[in-house]
Amino acid sequence: MSQSNLRRYALWQFRDFVRERGIALLVVGFLIGFTVVGPFRAMGGNLDERMAERLLAAVVVQVPFICAFIALNGIVSNDRKLGYFRFLFSKPVGIPAYYAQVFVIYLIGFLAVCAILLGIFSIFAHPVSLVGPLVFCALVFLSFGGVAFLVSSLFRHDWPILAAIFLGSTILHSMWRFETGIRRMILSVLPPIYNLPEMVPLLIQGEPVDVNNVLWLLGYSAFCFVAGLLVLRRRPFA
Repeated sequence: MSQSNLRRYALWQFRDFVRERGIALLVVGFLIGFTVVGPFRAMGGNLDERMAERLLAAVVVQVPFICAFIALNGIVSNDRKLGYFRFLFSKPVGIPAYYAQVFVIYLIGFLAVCAILLGIFSIFAHPVSLVGPLVFCALVFLSFGGVAFLVSSLFRHDWPILAAIFLGSTILHSMWRFETGIRRMILSVLPPIYNLPEMVPLLIQGEPVDVNNVLWLLGYSAFCFVAGLLVLRRRPFA
């Protein structure tokens, strides 16, 4: 019974993503991309393949991060804040399984939005391969996702905490990346999202990236995701 209820929820979860997040992601992603590509096109710049890759890198290094933050904000905590959990879990559905399914559906929706935006770039700027940029978008979502899932499982108001964690990690890495001792220890426990931007040009050009960095990003996020599931399993949701 629980599994059949969970499958029935999938369509509603995807509909909610489109209505509450998907349209906003398309608008935000398009506007950011336009601010990068628009001025170049207005000046009559020649968009050959090399220049298109540079413009695409400038877009991809911004849009997935912002869109992932929007998509993941309140992934668990919104239902707690708004009281939706009283309706959602009135039927026998496992709470950890429900939100694990939400996470997967949001990932699929996020990648669909990114594919649409890349398609718009290909039409109005220059044809590009979707594989490398989409792989990067998936890495961004998965690297952010576990941390966001854990924070949203713990706190009602998760977005300022998420912003502080991600911005703090990036700023401290730029200041302390060559430091040792206690500062290096602090960096080692923060999300390693600072490894992501350097992967953009490599993935766009179809070149290999550092596997250790990818494993560290995904492993850190996976650990946080599992911790979030444990919180949902053991802690009273209300």
